[in-house]
Amino acid sequence: MSAVELQISPQEAAALHHAILAAHAQHDLAQLVELYAIVADGKEAEGDTDAACFFLTQAFVFALEAGVARAQELNHRLVAYGRAWPLEQ
Repeated sequence: MSAVELQISPQEAAALHHAILAAHAQHDLAQLVELYAIVADGKEAEGDTDAACFFLTQAFVFALEAGVARAQELNHRLVAYGRAWPLEQ
């Protein structure tokens, strides 16, 4: 997938914002992981590393809290940017 395909339009950004607020209201941790990861992917595609890492961190924290397997992948991405220590295996 090219970077252009991963960029988030303003309409998609607004929809993600509302979906994130709804997931927070419902305390849907698994959904928060996915939504924050989508935003992080978009920020990565835009070349905004700081924003991408911010949203990856949000996704990672919720993945840890929810106990979902995706936490490992999110941790690897943060480690690659020098923003986290590797999780112990």
